[in-house]
Amino acid sequence: MEEKKGNQKVGVNTSSGARKVRRLEEEGPVSEAKRSVTVQAAAENAAAAERMESAKARAERKRNKQEARADERRTLEEERMAAEERARERRMQSRERARERRAARAARRDMLRNETKVQRMERRERERQEKIAAERQNRELKHELALKRKEERMQKRRMASEERRHKREQASKRRSGRGGGIGGWLAAVISLGTVSLIMLTVITVGGVNMSNMSAMMSAGYQSNLYEITELSENLDAALGKLRLASGAGEQRRLLIDILVEAELMEGALERLPVDMVTTVNMASFVNRTAAFAREGLTSSRTGRTLAGGEETIEYMYRTNAAILKELQTLRNTMSAKDWEKLIKDGQKGRMNDGFENIGSNVIKTPSGIQDGPFSENKEKVSPKSFSDTEEITPERAAELAAAYFDDYAVREIEHAGDVIRDGMTFYNFTLRDERGREMYAQIAKAGGKLVMFDSYEKCMANNFSQEECVEIGSAFLQKLGMEHMHAVWLQENGTTANINFVYEQDGVLCYSDLVTVKVCETKGKVVGMEALPYYLNHCERTVRAAGISLEEAADALGRFRPATGRLALIPYAGSEALTYEFSGTYEGDEYFVYVDADTGEELEMFVVLDTRQGRLLR
Repeated sequence: MEEKKGNQKVGVNTSSGARKVRRLEEEGPVSEAKRSVTVQAAAENAAAAERMESAKARAERKRNKQEARADERRTLEEERMAAEERARERRMQSRERARERRAARAARRDMLRNETKVQRMERRERERQEKIAAERQNRELKHELALKRKEERMQKRRMASEERRHKREQASKRRSGRGGGIGGWLAAVISLGTVSLIMLTVITVGGVNMSNMSAMMSAGYQSNLYEITELSENLDAALGKLRLASGAGEQRRLLIDILVEAELMEGALERLPVDMVTTVNMASFVNRTAAFAREGLTSSRTGRTLAGGEETIEYMYRTNAAILKELQTLRNTMSAKDWEKLIKDGQKGRMNDGFENIGSNVIKTPSGIQDGPFSENKEKVSPKSFSDTEEITPERAAELAAAYFDDYAVREIEHAGDVIRDGMTFYNFTLRDERGREMYAQIAKAGGKLVMFDSYEKCMANNFSQEECVEIGSAFLQKLGMEHMHAVWLQENGTTANINFVYEQDGVLCYSDLVTVKVCETKGKVVGMEALPYYLNHCERTVRAAGISLEEAADALGRFRPATGRLALIPYAGSEALTYEFSGTYEGDEYFVYVDADTGEELEMFVVLDTRQGRLLR
């Protein structure tokens, strides 16, 4: 029996295995094609899946970057807002401190306007005691800083010595073969670690304490400089208005403001961390400004005005304007390093240089104005007293200073450095009496002469006459070895007398040998002196006879009829000229006229000005 399938005939008796073989042979090519299609599809699916994963990764990275940038922007914005907030807080604190300072000054102005003379004296004594206490505290603070630094150095040396000792012991043990092994090394390491920890703790704690104290001192000094600058600004405004004020009420109000600001500035100057000689000219200007305002108020109470004081007001205004400019520059240019140097080196640095520039180059006497005949002459017209003299040490100069001021109750003498004036070296000394009051003195390195001293003595009353003040000044000069000194000029402001003495030889006044002495009329003692012109020029001269008589020289004056006349050697044309000095009045004005003693030619003339600062010459 046969079965037909396709065009082939298959026998009924064919086995099932043969049939399966034939079926596989027939289906083989089709299966291979299917497998190829399946592999290709799988590969495409895998590539598509890979592309999808890559796209997802890129999208994830992009999203992460965007989130990072957003976080960075948020952080920057937060930092900016925090910085702005800190700046606002600093501005608010600065404004608050400024308001507190203005309120304190306003309260002090009101107090000064209403206080009586007794209250003013009590207040000044109280402020003086507070200043002494503050200076004592400052000295103690500096001393404590010095002790801490010294203790740190000693501690470092002890630690270094201990470390070296341990090293020597370990080396000795290794050489001798004893104490070896891990135990010895462990003990050495523990000991060295303990020593290092102690040293680190001492240095850290000491450094923090000194840093805090230095910051406090720096803040106090900065506040002091800002206070002086602000007071100068207030003084500038008041003086500027006084230049144009004409009403008695307005003048009085401005004079009160000037007096208050000047007194506040005087106190602030005394708190400056610079030496007295640096601020002496500035303090003198402030004192004269306060004296002018005080006398102006006295005149206004009696119904008089400030007529005739325009030149003085203009001088004070322009001088204070120049001081203010320098103070503002100093305030704006003082860096953190400058403040650090000020605390570390004391009176050295930019602040001391700035105030020295103010005292030396900014404050000038009004042009043509002199405190006595030839008081502004600085020419060296004859042999100098410092020539061929032995130089002394600072220790010897301190001994001489103690002798010069043996009746001033001096308890402390401090060498404050050296200074060069007119090509010569002088020792600076700060002297303190038993009440803490300070004086500044300069002693020549060559010969040990006292050439200058000044003090901040408060003179409030007129207890001594002009004649007594002249005697007091003359006795002081005699104690210094200056003989035959003659008073030629006296300027008084009510509580102090400034007296010019010149050397007199054979009846002839030698104006080049000039000494200025300041006498306190309250206590009757010398509180200041300037003798450099005397020592620059003093010598024994050969005075020749005059070519014409006193009467002949007086006749050459024409309409001016002098009350007195005498011979005088005056500085003239880089040398000295023998003249007749005549003084007298003409139509209500007082004059000094100097006529050549040989030719009768008029060489010099001064007119006396009655100003708020006293009698001055032009």
